[in-house]
Amino acid sequence: MRNAAHPARGFTLIELLMTVAILAVLLALAAPTYGKLIGRTHAQTARGALDAALALARAAAVGRGNHVVVCPSEDGEQCTRTTQWQHGWLIFADLDHDGTRNTDEPLLGVAQAQPAGVAILSTTGRLRVDYKPDGTASGTNLALTICDRADGAANALSLVMNQAGRVRAARAGADAAAACLHAAG
Repeated sequence: MRNAAHPARGFTLIELLMTVAILAVLLALAAPTYGKLIGRTHAQTARGALDAALALARAAAVGRGNHVVVCPSEDGEQCTRTTQWQHGWLIFADLDHDGTRNTDEPLLGVAQAQPAGVAILSTTGRLRVDYKPDGTASGTNLALTICDRADGAANALSLVMNQAGRVRAARAGADAAAACLHAAG
């Protein structure tokens, strides 16, 4: 028997089930948006890290008076002959100007692999960035397209570098974004 001085407290089973149902609906609506937000953040972080690496390499080339190379690397020691940079990259002083790192060439920086779903693709045929001692870049203009599988092609980003060695951010073109998403899996 209930005591009138101490009323019963708590939730009924119906109230609890309704609360759980409402929470489930809200979570189902929020999950895709949250996934896109995480994907966009991963892509922007990768772009920032790559932009900083290119700036460091250019400054090092000018400061050291030597060629400095930035290239994709899977092991953090040697360049990988690929246009996919999401597995990491390295920066080294290229003392013999051959575009490959020898054990006597100083390693100036290493980036680890990006989170799953992030892809970074360079322009076809551009397997490295070679900064000359005057800060200019060897070769043709270069675009590095950064995307995340969860965020989609519409938000793919690019870092575009001209022969003067300057880097600017831009929206990725449709073809580059599609190729990037294909590489992201």
